[in-house]
Amino acid sequence: MPAPYSNEKYCDVQYPYPDEYVYSLVVIFDPDYSYSNEFFTFVQVTERSFFPHALDVTDIWAIVAGFYVSQYSTNMAQYKALLITLHPLEIIGAVDLTDYYPQNLAVAITYNRPNDMSIAVNTVRQMAIVGVPIHDRVLLLSVNMNATIENRLNLRRAIIASQLNIGYGRSVAWINDRTVAISALDVPDRSWSRSEVYVCDVDTDFNKPLFVFPNHQQTLRMVPLPLFLHIISWSGNLLLSTDQLRVFLVPSRQAGFYSAWYENDKSLIFIFSKFPCFAGTFKNESSFGPCTTCPPQTKNPGNQPCVSCTPCLPDSFCPMASVDDSVTLYSYPSYSQTFAYPDTPDMNNYDDLLIQNIFYIGKSTRCLITTPMFWTLLVIGLCFIVWLIMILIKKCRCEKVNHHRNTAKQFFKGTDIITEDEQWIGGLLSFATIVLFCFALWFATKYIKLYPIETSSDARDSCDDTLYNALFDNALQLPLSNPDGTRWPIFDMLDEQPFTMTLDLVNTRAYCSNISFQQNRPGVNYLRLPMTACILQSDNITQSVSVALLAHRINVQLNITGPYFVGGFRLCLHGPGLIKDFNRLHALDMCQFFSTPNQTLARVAILPVMFIKVVNQTKPLHIGDLSQYDGRWATTFAENALSDEMIYEQDGTYIRYMVPRTILTITFSEQPFFLQNNQKPVVRIAELAFHTLLFCTLVIELFALTFLVLKLISLGFRPQLDIEKKSYFNL
Repeated sequence: MPAPYSNEKYCDVQYPYPDEYVYSLVVIFDPDYSYSNEFFTFVQVTERSFFPHALDVTDIWAIVAGFYVSQYSTNMAQYKALLITLHPLEIIGAVDLTDYYPQNLAVAITYNRPNDMSIAVNTVRQMAIVGVPIHDRVLLLSVNMNATIENRLNLRRAIIASQLNIGYGRSVAWINDRTVAISALDVPDRSWSRSEVYVCDVDTDFNKPLFVFPNHQQTLRMVPLPLFLHIISWSGNLLLSTDQLRVFLVPSRQAGFYSAWYENDKSLIFIFSKFPCFAGTFKNESSFGPCTTCPPQTKNPGNQPCVSCTPCLPDSFCPMASVDDSVTLYSYPSYSQTFAYPDTPDMNNYDDLLIQNIFYIGKSTRCLITTPMFWTLLVIGLCFIVWLIMILIKKCRCEKVNHHRNTAKQFFKGTDIITEDEQWIGGLLSFATIVLFCFALWFATKYIKLYPIETSSDARDSCDDTLYNALFDNALQLPLSNPDGTRWPIFDMLDEQPFTMTLDLVNTRAYCSNISFQQNRPGVNYLRLPMTACILQSDNITQSVSVALLAHRINVQLNITGPYFVGGFRLCLHGPGLIKDFNRLHALDMCQFFSTPNQTLARVAILPVMFIKVVNQTKPLHIGDLSQYDGRWATTFAENALSDEMIYEQDGTYIRYMVPRTILTITFSEQPFFLQNNQKPVVRIAELAFHTLLFCTLVIELFALTFLVLKLISLGFRPQLDIEKKSYFNL
């Protein structure tokens, strides 16, 4: 207590408890009283009825929290708070802090850590906050001095911690008229702290605090980690006493700055240092808390204190907590080397294909000028012109020109392959059949080169892009062994292919020293995987880190230590190719970009990656040759939620700043089955030559039949023409 002759009034609470009895005494020193009259005044609650455990006072009134024993239950004590006026000193109000959880009297009269209580009052808001750590409960009380005695002290809210047995409410303090600080003594499953301080808005849900201390920006670099016994706050600063005889002072910093641990000072009082908000965050008010993330489409490069984040370019990749806007979604594209196998075409008979392509007339200009029917009709048109010229020469009866006409007739008769009697008109039309023959041979030559499909692009001149000399089928198979115990060599080549994983961490300020890899295995806490490369890309906000995978079935964990956020990442897998006899292992080269719109990567995220063997079996074009086997890996992603957006909406955004590192776990596994794609030719060389020759004979027969039909039609009209001719000359 202070000196008796000070000019100020002081209030103290003493808890005498001899072995035989226990009572409570509230002592007030008032220098206005004379020593002879009443140096000490006190209020004594009925003996063995109330046992105070916490007290806070104002200039006018005080609130005492403790245990109350009623006359009806002398062995049990209820939690109760009393409102006491200081002038005069009397009890003017009371409220039950809880209607259940009564305490045993033998425990209520003791004063130890599990049975502590805490209280803090605010005169501006006329409120008090009471902590009952043994039940992880905090209660908000309101004071109304003008109300009746039953309503002067009221219970507004009771808040129960989301975790049990953590000592929630061990110590409480008012930061300002709007926020309070509540300490939890011992929080399990925290690698970065044992005790925590929750800063809450008294007008909102206490289970969604504004922030928590310590956090990923304000860490405690001590071993072992301390317990927070008591907290005190004034002018926005926070003072914490610990069980290690050390005191932490976390000063309130102006906008754009935050308080953080700088070095492990050996002094009893450790003062947190002042730092500007790091990249991707800002702070627009004074407090002892951390900086918060920049909203989507804004950025903070982190070069100076940031009160407000600056806007990003419209087409940039700029999610929450962005460092810069120098990248877009096209800067790190996704690509794959595995595609769907084609279906067998509806028309897979060579005769049908040959007829379809020979007698097809293209719709586009390019296809029209390469269509066999176009050139055939063009030649037929030329033949018709020659036929007209021959008829006109005959009608002119010019002996000189008629000589050349007879020579041409003899030539055309010699080229006649349509009629049996070697007529010159048949020889003229034979040129059209020769055009069709040439196109048929040209189509056969190109079509045989359309197998296999992997090498058919160079031989593709047809307007039909779906034309292949291949039949396809596929199925999921188990890699069973042959009867002699062997299996296809391509399986061994696939199993032995080494993989390298590269992660492009986009829009982050994490450095190589903050990044590490580990392999998670049952029974092993930490198995470090060395990085093979760590490169800062030219955009200055992307770290590309690589690690060699020890197996195809492996659990790899990426750790980013520190208060760094990641806007998105691209997973790339690489592996060398190999050719051995008729087996070809394709090089693995694929990338997939992952991000959540307007969100950062979750502090703890899991990405399952599934490998599937894809084996293409290509049957030979020549009978007797060996089949070709091509093997490659296909990857699928069972993408889980890579953002904690829903968690923040449900439990509060303070979780974003708690964990001092970002963990991305990538689980690689392999399906027991494989995808077998089979490919065989529609027609082989000998069969193609035979069917092409049959088509040529068919063309000759078609022209001969057409010529015969036309000849028969003309014979039917000849008698009528002769009659009309005689009638004309008899006139």
